[in-house]
Amino acid sequence: MALAEHEKRELDEIEQRLAGEDPKLAAALTRPSPFVLLSRRTLRVLGLVAAHLCGLLVLVGGVTWSSVPLLVLGAVICAGVFAGLLLLARVKDRT
Repeated sequence: MALAEHEKRELDEIEQRLAGEDPKLAAALTRPSPFVLLSRRTLRVLGLVAAHLCGLLVLVGGVTWSSVPLLVLGAVICAGVFAGLLLLARVKDRT
């Protein structure tokens, strides 16, 4: 839904007042997030890699403390990440 002309003018006025009152905040709000530059697929892969590293840390903790529940949890996390990567690869093949 597009904005009406008077709404666009009002937003521009608000933006100009904000820039005049607090230039640091205005600059922070207009600066793009670093995540905007990454594609959604890249963010998913990075999230899966981070989850895999967490799973490996849980596995190491399970081995260190001889804890079977931690070993199982770490293995489930790592297997889930592997399944997620396979799913992403399969979705890519379809497109």
